[in-house]
Amino acid sequence: MMKNIFLFLLTVNLAAFLFSCQKSTDDTITPLFVKGKNRFTITVDGAEREYYVHVPNSYTGTSATPLVIMFHGTNQTGEQFYNMSGWKEVGDSANILTVFPTAWKYCITDDGVTDNMTKWTEYPGGFTYCPGNIPKDDIKFMRQMITALKATFNVDAKKIYCAGFSNGSGFSARCAVELSDIFAATVSSGGGSPLPADTTCNPVRLLPTLLMFGNKDGKLLKNLGLPANGAVPMGFPQLYSAYPGLYNHQPKPFINTFRLNLIPAISGDTNSVAIADYTGLSGNPNNVFKMLEIKGMIHEYPNGINHPFKGAAYNWAWFKQFSLP
Repeated sequence: MMKNIFLFLLTVNLAAFLFSCQKSTDDTITPLFVKGKNRFTITVDGAEREYYVHVPNSYTGTSATPLVIMFHGTNQTGEQFYNMSGWKEVGDSANILTVFPTAWKYCITDDGVTDNMTKWTEYPGGFTYCPGNIPKDDIKFMRQMITALKATFNVDAKKIYCAGFSNGSGFSARCAVELSDIFAATVSSGGGSPLPADTTCNPVRLLPTLLMFGNKDGKLLKNLGLPANGAVPMGFPQLYSAYPGLYNHQPKPFINTFRLNLIPAISGDTNSVAIADYTGLSGNPNNVFKMLEIKGMIHEYPNGINHPFKGAAYNWAWFKQFSLP
């Protein structure tokens, strides 16, 4: 009798188990992501950090996919740059994953103003933290975020790139030094000094870098003591002849850090975009630095609406020629 009861209960439990397994359908499983806009968070050193990911409609996950991370500027957010940078549109057209993290908010004194604002931990210079505000480890945030992205998406580990605007430009340059084992190439956008002047950093790898700015960039004009409605000369020989000190803040730190030849190849059009191309002393064809001076552009990341130049599209066309060795 006991044996029969045991066999009966075993049969019932097995049937219930099989039934419950059969009941699991796609409708009852929460997907890891959706096509389009996704918000994710991870905990880094006890702090919740946020990032947005745009998944293009054509993404299937069956093949390794390039990934671009865009860093916003001071007192902005990842969500703002998700909406305004033009990168999600490039992500859709090129079938790439685009990521928009948000910096931590601190009490900061910047340009003589003290307020609570988001800031990336770029190399020191230009702003100070209020007493008691301890900078977060944004390099660690990037490493953990990229690890999480690889766990969720089929990321091409040899084709991960980052671009940054303003304060994000400085952080992108820092990533070019400290995370060049992860990033295939980086872009800095804005008229400041992405790398500290008169300093030689020691990058993990001599990766490709690009710096772009406008000749009407308000940050640049202020640092040169020019009126806010002014402009600097178009063309790099003309620009550095007029403002030789600017040379020490723009190309020279990149030349020193990434071991570049001193004399660039000059091209482009001073009526639209002037270009300077530097090559590396290493002889590695990927050890390059490109500078763009964009006519009429103020302190903004150009998206084709705020300025005719489409930064994301240009940056992607430049990025995609490079990959990690």
